[in-house]
Amino acid sequence: MDIKTDAVIIGAGPAGISAAISLQKAGVSNIVLEKSTFPREKTCGGLVTHKTLKKVMGLLEAECFDDISSAFCDVSKKIGIYFKSERSTGTEVSEAVRFVRREQFDHFLVRKYKEQCGTIYEGVKDHKIDNVEKKITIGDDRIIHYKYLVVADGALSHTRETLGYKDPKQGFCVETHIPKGVVTDPDEVRIYFGIIKKGYAWVFPSGEEVCVGLGGVYSKDIDYTDTLRRFLNDLGIDEKSCKIKGAFVPYGEVVDQASGSVDTVLAGDAGGYVDPIYGEGLFFALTSGIEAAKAVISSGELSDSSFKDLYMENMAPYADIIKKGYKLQKVFFNGVAQSFFKKKMRGKDSFLSYYFDNLISEYNYSYGEIRRLYSDYKKEKKKRS
Repeated sequence: MDIKTDAVIIGAGPAGISAAISLQKAGVSNIVLEKSTFPREKTCGGLVTHKTLKKVMGLLEAECFDDISSAFCDVSKKIGIYFKSERSTGTEVSEAVRFVRREQFDHFLVRKYKEQCGTIYEGVKDHKIDNVEKKITIGDDRIIHYKYLVVADGALSHTRETLGYKDPKQGFCVETHIPKGVVTDPDEVRIYFGIIKKGYAWVFPSGEEVCVGLGGVYSKDIDYTDTLRRFLNDLGIDEKSCKIKGAFVPYGEVVDQASGSVDTVLAGDAGGYVDPIYGEGLFFALTSGIEAAKAVISSGELSDSSFKDLYMENMAPYADIIKKGYKLQKVFFNGVAQSFFKKKMRGKDSFLSYYFDNLISEYNYSYGEIRRLYSDYKKEKKKRS
């Protein structure tokens, strides 16, 4: 059976499904291929910044948060920074941080796509891509012919490897969920430095539970599960009763997409689009999916435009954020630098709030503008005093 469509999206996570929803709204035919079936588990701290929330609301044309509230499990305005077991600073931020359980959140987006009469083939574990003929063979009898291909099948993308792209630098994270009553102040967002090299640990609100995890730049010399168990013990939590899950994530480099077909792009984790300092991926997943859809729509309207060129142009500002963050990553996670930050950050609650509001909740500054951010903070503080 031969099927024709404008775009095929491989992967129905936030990157792939945001591309599909955007195309569906624009009346552009598309088909999503997904190896799993929904709902499905996904390891992820689940933190959703304000900039990410705005992406979700824009994607789904939500007029208010209540329209999409069922996709979220928790919310907090309280942030605490720790160096090992010592609390350094804490504050309330201007815009609330929200949280998702990925099994719930991803399924929510897939349902929204299906409600728009989108076509998704779940449980597709075996497919063959012919990127010259622009066709994908599923099983023995289905051949999908396409104009554009959006690859969004995750950090360890098999499709990316098949198409000959170089894998990005990887990170690794592990996490578990425990009842809220087990920890003190479970509604605070806690970030812990000094627990793992080139990374951080966290305790995040997560509905009736808290998510406790850690991660960073991948190293085969780190026993991530054992490190998390020791961290849990330090928190006074019985680690023996905890179910620990782990996953690879890209953590520093955007994939070079210069080679390969002009009608194929990599989005989300498959493209290496993750913040290299904090590991936030949902913002970049949604952004890259939406921008991939825009490139499909624009290239169809402009006959002399390359789909990939349009996409890379759309994503250039976000790739620049990641590039500058990657340069800072080596300093940020350096032990000596963290000792310095520990001393300088102690009690600096107002600076933490300003930093979070302007470089985490929103990218009002790039990672190359830390000095300007601090200078502007000092000016704002002086005005208030």
